[in-house]
Amino acid sequence: MKLHFTEEAQARIKTFMKEDDRLLLDFEDAQGPFVDSAASCQLYPNFRFLIVPEALSEELAVYDDQLATELGTVWMKKTSERYLDQSVCVRIEKAYQRLQLTSDNGILVANVPIKRIELDEMRGSYGEISSSHRPSC
Repeated sequence: MKLHFTEEAQARIKTFMKEDDRLLLDFEDAQGPFVDSAASCQLYPNFRFLIVPEALSEELAVYDDQLATELGTVWMKKTSERYLDQSVCVRIEKAYQRLQLTSDNGILVANVPIKRIELDEMRGSYGEISSSHRPSC
């Protein structure tokens, strides 16, 4: 799979990033350390960009695919590629300024939010991953 960012989309995402961050294209499938909901019964693909500190690299094993892009490496779950086309473009939709995933077939995902995950948000007082970010099933 190939992932391309327009210049406008690159600029938007860079405003959220710090040095030594990783950019994840996350499909909300109730798998991995950043689960918002333990259930994922959706009729449409729910993708989001997560920006996480490099220090969380051990927790990112589920993001097993690396895509070379204009923003550097973007990590994603290999299993989520089935919801996208072979060549995907991240662009900003003009009317509402939302990030979208598009391809030659049209709009794949109409709104892709960006969420920054801070290290202290994920780590408990003893350096463990917080249970609130683990799936319950």
